[in-house]
Amino acid sequence: MSEKIQKAGAIILSSENKNNIALLYRGREKDWSFPKGHVDLGENSTQTMVREMKEETGLTVNVIKPLPDMEYIHSNGNCISTKMFLVSSNDDTQLRLELEGDVIMWVSKDEVIEKLSYDNLKNYFRNVSSIVNSVVTS
Repeated sequence: MSEKIQKAGAIILSSENKNNIALLYRGREKDWSFPKGHVDLGENSTQTMVREMKEETGLTVNVIKPLPDMEYIHSNGNCISTKMFLVSSNDDTQLRLELEGDVIMWVSKDEVIEKLSYDNLKNYFRNVSSIVNSVVTS
């Protein structure tokens, strides 16, 4: 019996160079992804996203705009629905890792698709790249 899992995450733009996006290498999973996490009881998706960005990257962020939801079926059969946001880092020097073995890297927006591990993330970024580009070039 599969369940629907609610998450929240973000595409984080660098405060020093808006063309750079923070990607998270999760050592346990051995994959590159956008930072995201589970919605805790009593939290809304914005609160979850802000908390998860701080936990996973050390960064405090400002919401630029909500993005379309990202939905996929996990290998365990659960439906994952992630509320995504486009955000900017307040201070890139605050980068801190949550878990040993993780890596956070600022990647040029033109290289994000090559770096992401999963096709659904690559497709998602392709679908929102016009939104990201409109913010970066403004």
